[in-house]
This record gives sequence, structure tokens and C-alpha cells, in this order.
Amino acid sequence: MEDIATLQEQLRLANAEIEALRKEKLRLTQELAKARGMLRAGGADNMSTKLKEALRE
Repeated sequence: MEDIATLQEQLRLANAEIEALRKEKLRLTQELAKARGMLRAGGADNMSTKLKEALRE
């Protein structure tokens, strides 16, 4: 059976990893929101010339 000190260290490491993952999730969520905003702001200007021509026909 593992002693309490070893289990406490494992818990500390697990909590540190969870915190790092939460920070990464927040960063990715913000990055995704920024990218979505840029796509919305671009609108039709983001379409390729061929796509614009096809839509006109």
C-alpha cells in the first residue's frame, strides 16, 4: 500500500495538470471566438472569386 506522502504528491501533480488544462482550454476558447468573429466580420469578402462568380450565375 502506498503511503500518504506519495498519494498526496500524486494528488498535487494531478491538480497541477488539471489547472494547466483549464488554462489551455480557456486560451483555445478565446482563440476560437476570435477566429469566429473574424469570419463573421469578413462575410462575403472571404469567398473565393470562383465562388462569387458561381453565386452570380
